[in-house]
Parts: sequence; C-alpha cells; structure tokens
Amino acid sequence: MSISRIPSNLLVSRMATDIVRKQNDLANVQEQISSGKRINRPSDGPAHSAHIISMDQTADRLEQYNRNASLAESQLTLEENALTGTVDSLMRVRELALSANNGVADDLTRQAINSEVKLRLDELYSLANSADSFGNYLFAGSNSHNIPFTPGDPVSYAGSDDSHRVTIGPGRTIPTGDSGADTFLRIRNGNGDFNVKADPANSGTGTIEFGSVTDKSLYSAQPYEIRFTSASTFDIVEVNTGAAVQNGVNFESGQSIKFQGISTSIAGSPAAGDIFLIEPSKYQDIFSTVSHFVDTLNQSPQTDSDRAKMSQDIKEVLTNIDQAIDHTNRLRAGIGARLNNLESSRNENEGMKLQIETIRSEVEDIDVAEAVTNLQLKANSLEILQQSFIRIEGLSLFNHM
Repeated sequence: MSISRIPSNLLVSRMATDIVRKQNDLANVQEQISSGKRINRPSDGPAHSAHIISMDQTADRLEQYNRNASLAESQLTLEENALTGTVDSLMRVRELALSANNGVADDLTRQAINSEVKLRLDELYSLANSADSFGNYLFAGSNSHNIPFTPGDPVSYAGSDDSHRVTIGPGRTIPTGDSGADTFLRIRNGNGDFNVKADPANSGTGTIEFGSVTDKSLYSAQPYEIRFTSASTFDIVEVNTGAAVQNGVNFESGQSIKFQGISTSIAGSPAAGDIFLIEPSKYQDIFSTVSHFVDTLNQSPQTDSDRAKMSQDIKEVLTNIDQAIDHTNRLRAGIGARLNNLESSRNENEGMKLQIETIRSEVEDIDVAEAVTNLQLKANSLEILQQSFIRIEGLSLFNHM
C-alpha cells in the first residue's frame, strides 16, 4: 500500500519565501533597466556605492574649482582693464610732459597743459579705486571693502599688502588680483638703479641725465655728489663718507661722466658751486610723480637758470613716468600669465571630470542587453516557481480518495 506524501507547512513557507525573493530580484532588474544603472541604492553594492560617493565628491570639488576659476577670471579681467586705463593715462601725461619741455612753452601753454594733467591725476585715482559689481575694491587686497586710495601728500592707502587667492584645481591656487601697494606705490624712481637731481640752489644752466649702471660689479648703491669747483671742473664725492672719488675732472657739456660703475652726463653750463646728486633709487608712487608734474607746471621761470631747473624737473617726471609704465606693463603681463593658467587649469579639471565619468559609468551603468536577458531568465524562473507552488499547495488526501 503506497503512502501519499502530503506537503507540510514548512515546504509551503519555503516556496513562498523563494517566490518573494525572486519577485524582488525581478523588480531589481526592472529598476536597473529603467534607470540604466547597476547601483541604485547603497545596498545594491556597498563597495561600489562608496566608490561612487567618492567620485561624486571629487566631481563636486572640480565643479567648485571651475566656479572659482570663473570668479578669478572676472576679477583679473577687471584689473587688466584698470591697468590698461592706467597706462593710457600715463602715456598721455608723458605726451604732455614732452610738450611742456619743448623749450618754447610759455606760462599760458603750461597752465593749459596743467589743467589736463590734473584731470589725468583724478583719473588715476579713479582707476586705482576701481571696484567690481559687488562693490569690492580691486586694489585693496584683503581689505576689499575699504576705499584704498585717498588723495593727499603723501597719498593715503587703506588697503592691505596681500591679495585674495582661490583654489582652481587640486593643489593649485591663484591670486585674483594685486595689492594697491604693489601696483601703484612701490615703483622704483629714476632709472631703477639710481636717481639724479639738481640742487635747487644751483645758479647755472646745467642739467644732468639719468644715465645707467654700466658695471654692476662696481656699483655700490651709495649717494654721490658731483660738485663744480668752477665752471669747467668738478669733483665727485661719496656723500656718506665725504671721500673723494674723483678730483679736478675737466667738464665738457654732454660728455660722459663715469665712476663706480655709473655712467651719466651733464649738459649746459653749470656754475661754480653747483651740485648734482646721484642717489640709489627709492620707491615712489604714481600719484606723487604726477603731482610733482603739476607743481612744476605751476612755476613761472624767469631766468635761464630757472628754465634749466624746470627742464630738469620735467626730465625727472618723464623718467619716473617711464618707470611707472614699465612697472604697470609687467603687472599686465603677469595677469595674462594667470589668465592662461586659469584656462589650462580648467582644461585639466575637465579632463579629470571626463575620467571620473568614464570610471563611474564602468562601475554604475548596466549592460542593457545583458540586463534584458537576465530579466527574461528571472521572469521565467519566477513563473515556473509560481506554477509549481500552485500545484503543490493544491495537494491533499482528498485528491486520492
């Protein structure tokens, strides 16, 4: 006599559990196909999820770097525009200085020139106090809410010596501007190595050229005086020690005067007792240079000696303006280099983003063909299990009576 095997509650329970599990697997595959992603929640793959989170954080940082680069580019472009305006204004002042020193300008002409020079001085202050669209002053350093420059003698600077820096890439930072002190105040006067002046008490018509350092190994950056002992001879004395460098040198107008690595010349007709000073270059701000030009143009020379002094003063203005123009152009070149650096940094960031997206796609995205096949297999498996469950659950002793 055969004994019928009746399904137990345990068997039915296990089969129901298998059905639920396969339904969940099928739902997961359907979700993957719908989203196109293998990982839709951390539980789908903890290790892969952690890797994706890390890549997302890196991508977010790269986006922030690019936003920082855009901000820096905007600030640097504004600064470049202000410096371009500064050079243009200085070039115009230089033209006016040449006009005032042409030997035929009279008081009326000089006053007309001076009227424009004063406007150019105001323009320079305006450029130095340039601000961005948020009201932050470009040349105030980290004190960007303070108006950096206030006219005066000397000019007052309320900015700082530092400048804002932003991060534009992994391990890469860049200054978004230059401090006003470095831009407008710290400019070497004279020829950059030394400056020359004529003593205000001179009675002759001599004027000294700014010359140059011809031998750096001999130049000691000390102050010297060229003292005329007569209209045709002079001594050269080191000011700090009083020691004579050269004595009884014969003078010839325009002839080179060379000593201690320095080369200069004196033109005109100096008188006995006239003194010309040669001293190491110092920092001089742009505003003082132009203000000195204004003061010079306010003079009304009456004698040949007075005209020589004015000519010397205007030569000094011209030389210092040339130094200011060169200094400003070097800053503009530095801005150009930083703008190029920003572009290269953005390209690097985009390359890193593309690499991250590629790796993330390999980790996260599904193979659609493989997923569809897997979906069909799981659907078939679930259907078979469900049909088996229905048949087994329906078995009872009454089926055999």
